[in-house]
Amino acid sequence: MRTIPPFPTEIGGIAVPQDDASEATWRWAHRTLPAYLLTHSVRAFCWSAAIGAEDGLSFDAGILWAASLMHDVGLTRIPRNTRCFEVEGGEIARRFLVRQGMAQATAATVAIAIVLHMAPNVTVDDGIEAVLLDRATSLDVRGVGFELVDGIRPRVMRDFPRGSFDRLFLAAIGREVAKRSDCQSARLLDTVGLAGWMARSPWASEASTT
Repeated sequence: MRTIPPFPTEIGGIAVPQDDASEATWRWAHRTLPAYLLTHSVRAFCWSAAIGAEDGLSFDAGILWAASLMHDVGLTRIPRNTRCFEVEGGEIARRFLVRQGMAQATAATVAIAIVLHMAPNVTVDDGIEAVLLDRATSLDVRGVGFELVDGIRPRVMRDFPRGSFDRLFLAAIGREVAKRSDCQSARLLDTVGLAGWMARSPWASEASTT
């Protein structure tokens, strides 16, 4: 069984929200997510918070933390899913967070951000946290906006390294597409050309020089 590390107050200089629901989410993530998704999800929070701060955006750190840490849980249960993984994940997150005492409306905002992180053209009308999660996941998966986190990237990557993320994430997306070809995963894999994007990304270049 994986050891759950102490709940951090900051990661790479990015403050972590210290409420009970955020701590419960940290513990849940360590119990539930495979290592490649756990580190990806923590990085997504760091990138999204850093981008939000740099752009002067006002966002709810608790919402962003929960959405970041839980946004890919649907990829861990593809054989059991009855809907696209992001929709399943949004509902799992909503129910979990309400049980932890989060207000229904706030938990619903987390769920919306999770559902939309796979959608094209997320806008501020969808919520600031949804926009930031979308940008952060694009950054961590495909390297879009890589330079935006130059200031924190070394510290975050030291504690939450990429490892085999590219290979394992591509395989998970492929499993969903094989089962459910009408989801956003199919657009990402086939139309966007996810594998090519990842192979050409700054992450791949960085890995080849280390």
